[in-house]
Amino acid sequence: MAELGEFLDINKTKGLPRIYKFNQFIRWFTLIFAALAIAYSIWLIFNKVDADSSKFAQFVPFAIMFLALNSFLKNLFSLNKIKLTKELISFRYLGKKSVNILWESLVKMELNEGKRKMIRLKYIVDEEEKSLEYTLSFPKPLEIANSIAEMAPKIEFDEFMAAVVITDKEKKDFISKNRK
Repeated sequence: MAELGEFLDINKTKGLPRIYKFNQFIRWFTLIFAALAIAYSIWLIFNKVDADSSKFAQFVPFAIMFLALNSFLKNLFSLNKIKLTKELISFRYLGKKSVNILWESLVKMELNEGKRKMIRLKYIVDEEEKSLEYTLSFPKPLEIANSIAEMAPKIEFDEFMAAVVITDKEKKDFISKNRK
């Protein structure tokens, strides 16, 4: 309960606009390394592999290319930045269009327990419900979830998110307990 204080009125204490981003060094290093591995695999296929090469030597460049391409695409199309402003939350990617969600359009936050644990945000755009997911491995997931809850007061939570996000009652209890 002592750590609860850092999440109270988080948008007032940390200020807006605020950006959370994946480590840019790791992201760009992985993209560059994967691109070089793909280029090296292609070079191997055209310059070193021939009909007389062993099956292993013929297979390895394709395996390297597959793994490097998988890593490249994951890093290119996964969430890169989350920007919180007074009007909206923006999810930014390197290889695809950013998604901007107005605070008043958010209707639900829930945990999606698939292969990877994800937070799903449901929102309304032009009277159509849409959803966006971001992984819990993104930096500072509790801080982001509490910021969203604070900025979107009409949002609903599933059972897990209701236990994670600090409610108004918990804020009041924490403040009254620490005044004594």
